[in-house]
Amino acid sequence: MRRGPKTEPKRHIDADSLPPHGPKRVTHFIETYCRVPKGTKTVPAGSPVVLRPWQKDILNGLYSDPRPRQGLVSVARKNGKTLLAACLALYHLVADDEASAEILVVSSDERTAQVTFKLARRMVELDDTLRECIQVWKEQLYIPRTDCIMEVLSGDASRAQGRNPSFAIVDEVHVTDPDCWDALALGQATRARPLILGISTECGPNEPENLMARLVGHGRNANDPDFFFREFTAPANCDTHDRRAWESANPQLYDTLDADHLAALVRTTRESQFRRYHLNQRVATEGAWLPLGAWDACSVLAGADGAAQGRESAILAGSDVVLALDGSFSGDATALVACTVDPLPHLDVIALWEPPNDDPGYRVDVADVEDMIRTTCQRLSVREICADPYRWTRSLQALEAEGLPMVEFPQSPSRMAPATAALYEAVMNRQATHSGNPDLARHVGNAHVKDDARGVRLTKQTKWSKLRIDLAVCAVMAHSRALFFASQPAKRTRRVVTFKR
Repeated sequence: MRRGPKTEPKRHIDADSLPPHGPKRVTHFIETYCRVPKGTKTVPAGSPVVLRPWQKDILNGLYSDPRPRQGLVSVARKNGKTLLAACLALYHLVADDEASAEILVVSSDERTAQVTFKLARRMVELDDTLRECIQVWKEQLYIPRTDCIMEVLSGDASRAQGRNPSFAIVDEVHVTDPDCWDALALGQATRARPLILGISTECGPNEPENLMARLVGHGRNANDPDFFFREFTAPANCDTHDRRAWESANPQLYDTLDADHLAALVRTTRESQFRRYHLNQRVATEGAWLPLGAWDACSVLAGADGAAQGRESAILAGSDVVLALDGSFSGDATALVACTVDPLPHLDVIALWEPPNDDPGYRVDVADVEDMIRTTCQRLSVREICADPYRWTRSLQALEAEGLPMVEFPQSPSRMAPATAALYEAVMNRQATHSGNPDLARHVGNAHVKDDARGVRLTKQTKWSKLRIDLAVCAVMAHSRALFFASQPAKRTRRVVTFKR
């Protein structure tokens, strides 16, 4: 992309070289002028785009007369839907024979929409003809001769007001504001052949107001000639390891999508996430954190053959560890967990202060918690003590003043989401062990996950549940920080924690 003023385009697409109308025209344009922006194992970058039968079937539905005004393609991740969307955006910009066409690339936020736009921009740069008939700007593609423009738009409904798109491609419909879709559709009323097309994976189950749920329901149940709907999804209740089920949701399987990659993912990804994103099924995104038996399988007291795995169940004196504190005031438990700084991290409970369910006046003994931290630092080589400072700022400051390595670990989504994913993957791959503590097992079993735009993190089953999860939260925090220290270069001398009361 050349900076500064743009030169006048030197040529334009000869309309007579394309079929006169319909899906054949779209197919011919894509396979003649669109090139693969990012190469794969079998298709190098810069190669002409070759549409697959399932993609041509979509074009047949979208561009046969009479053309629908709205459409939705629901397909699992990594099946080339964004590349197809970029190709269609270029077709409408260049070859749909509509003067002053306005092509909008829309998603929940501008960065996501930029993914599709950048693919289209790169395809222009890779093809000599497109490069010489389109002016390429950082956030726009423009054809002066026809006054046609393509640009990016975030999914904010207020920004969609007043627009007059001839074609709008909406990526990630499951997280798009329904008001934005409505504003775009209403803005097309004066266009001769308007089309708004959504591409997405499925949404969660308990979201009746979700745009994706609304459009899927309309596509499945309504015989609407103005609405095109194509869905690729695995059979309900199928085995997640069934490769025939994968084929139903992944039309690019064994082509650009590697089956061995999905086989690796299904072993480490939570079932609900694998079903939603790779089987394109509408399933619960909030549920039990770990599959049944996964946590117990990592206990040093119960190996695959029922015997101990040759490791002490408790953390030995002097071991390098990270401590994690999840402190409460009254209603929840206060927990202290240690994790060894090892290639195979080992988790154990140091202490648990759990309020009785029948004692509304319970208050945690803060001095007792502080003393337990001090005692543990005398027994173990503590690299770090991480804790959420909420309501415990005074204790963290006092212990730090004594020389203890206190570090704040706010339980924000940006911190807890990657930490939760890291421990999940470690448990599923037997890359962490624990001492079989029944309280820790109980808290892990109580833990559910919440999955939203801010990431996946632990939560109670309901807001009012009295089932504790504090030890599980501590395990996530301690494991995350232990992984950090284990990844650092080994130091010649061990750090010794000294403090005075």
